[in-house]
Amino acid sequence: MKLYDSFRSALQSLVVNKLRSALTMLGVIIGVAAVIAMVSVGNGASASVQATILNLGSNLVTVQPQFGNDQGLKGAGTQAQNLTLDDMRSIQNQLGASIAATEAEQGTGRWQVTAAGQNWNTQVTGVTEDYPTVRDWKLDSGEFFTTSDLNLNAQVAILGTTTAQNLFGDGDAVGQTIQLRQVFGGDRGGGRARILNFRVVSDTMDATTSDVNNILLQRHNISDPASADFTVTNQNDTLAALSSVTGTFTLLLGAIGGISLLVGGIGIMNIMLVSVNERTREIGIRKAVGARRGDILTQFLIEAVALTGLGGVLGILLGWAITEVVHRIPQAANLPLLITSGTVIIAVGVSVVIGIVFGLYPAMRAARLHPIEALRYE
Repeated sequence: MKLYDSFRSALQSLVVNKLRSALTMLGVIIGVAAVIAMVSVGNGASASVQATILNLGSNLVTVQPQFGNDQGLKGAGTQAQNLTLDDMRSIQNQLGASIAATEAEQGTGRWQVTAAGQNWNTQVTGVTEDYPTVRDWKLDSGEFFTTSDLNLNAQVAILGTTTAQNLFGDGDAVGQTIQLRQVFGGDRGGGRARILNFRVVSDTMDATTSDVNNILLQRHNISDPASADFTVTNQNDTLAALSSVTGTFTLLLGAIGGISLLVGGIGIMNIMLVSVNERTREIGIRKAVGARRGDILTQFLIEAVALTGLGGVLGILLGWAITEVVHRIPQAANLPLLITSGTVIIAVGVSVVIGIVFGLYPAMRAARLHPIEALRYE
């Protein structure tokens, strides 16, 4: 029997039993749709995390203070030496053209900001003049303060969009005067820490991180790096760590959806075994007129693969429809969902493989039937 004839015969058998074929495919459809929907959530979360990190700058090196070691106990010694503006200037001078800009940040906690009869509670951070360059921060209006403002301790401020809107409404905030009052209570500004950030020009992130670490060890007179009163990290390390976490999350979601596919495969095996029993006399007649074991095996395998393949395609459409419906729900409008071609290919590929694996045993059972015994079957 030619492959074309086996394929046509298999499809005819599926068409004759439309309802059973549809119910058999349902398990695969739900399984593939579950994989598509769940993995799209994982992919969307991963893309969102990467975009957030990249918005901060993928070529950013950050230095933060920390407690030192005392006989192997972290934080058991004296409080960490504060990072100073002199530290920042020293790194800037020694590294030269290898960094684009440096800036220092001083967290001061939350403050009550008042202006024009309005007030707003917000986070206040002291920064230096290169903050916009390092953080890739754009101003909507006005201008950022300069080195002269820093040297003169000028009381100037840059307002975020939310704060400006709440204080001045649609009015122009540039040139207005605001008053800051420290908010007492849970966050009293006691946990202040100076943070130094450097935006790197070259591609040698690891080398720059090492250079910054060595300069600060020398300035703080620390011989053992394990006892350093600061930490140096870069955004690439953070991105790699978070990508690993989101990758594991995506894999877990895909595995949960894969369980549905597995259940669908078991259903296909069950239906194919029933089909073999129902068509025992048909198999006997085919063998009696010259059909070989390979022909019978191929026909039943084609039926199983056709069921899972078509179910996989319909599952993709259902999975895509689910993501579209979720996007239109107001409460989940910001939920990141991302369907990739790789996810689609894997889902369909796995469904076809499941058809082969779970359809193989029924097909082999049909192929091994003795023609005389099959003809006697009632």
